[in-house]
Amino acid sequence: MIDNDDLLHRVDRHYLGPTGFTLPFRLRYAAVGLGITIFVTVFVLARAIVHVPLGFKSIVLMAALAVILTGRLTKFVNADRPIRSVFKAAWNDLNAPRPPKPGQTVVLRIPATIRAQRSAPASAPTEGEFPR
Repeated sequence: MIDNDDLLHRVDRHYLGPTGFTLPFRLRYAAVGLGITIFVTVFVLARAIVHVPLGFKSIVLMAALAVILTGRLTKFVNADRPIRSVFKAAWNDLNAPRPPKPGQTVVLRIPATIRAQRSAPASAPTEGEFPR
C-alpha cells in the first residue's frame, strides 16, 4: 500500500499558550520567529533611517505594523511552501525582465568576450574556406 505524508502534516504546529491559560487565537511557531525578525527590521528602519522618536506610541505602532506584515506574509507560507521560497519568488518577480514600453528605445549590449571571439578566428581556415 502506498502511503502519503499527510500524517506528517497533521502534527499541530500551533502554540496555544501556557498550560491552563490558552490564548484566544492560534499562533504558528514559524510566525513567531518571522514576526520577531520583522519587528526588529521595522524598529531599525524606523529609528535609524526615519528617526522616529522612542516612545510608547511609536513602539506600539511598530509592533502593529510588524503584526500586520507578519500576518500578510504567513498567508503564503505552509508546509509545502517555506518562507525562503516565498522570498525567492518575490525577488524573481521583481527582477524579471519586462517587455519594453511602446515607443521605448531598446539597447542591446554585447559583452566584450563575445566581441573578442568574433574578431579573432578560432582556428586557421582550411583549404577552400574563405576567412571572414
